[in-house]
Amino acid sequence: MRWVVFFLLAACADRDFAKLEAVKQQVCACKDVACAEAAMKSVPQGDVKPTHREQGVARDMLDCLAKLYDAQKPPPPPE
Repeated sequence: MRWVVFFLLAACADRDFAKLEAVKQQVCACKDVACAEAAMKSVPQGDVKPTHREQGVARDMLDCLAKLYDAQKPPPPPE
């Protein structure tokens, strides 16, 4: 019985990881901030404690989003 519960919990965690990885791929494929923000709305919501792997994927996703924000910033005014 314990193995069944463990297997079900592991399957749920893998499914959440796969969803998060798919959203990361969408965000990193975007060419503008609006596209990335729309993709970010697909991030699974809920009261779930993320795993170390999920935290790494989320960090990579936010790095992609930060690059888009940096690219969108207007250039500094000439001196």
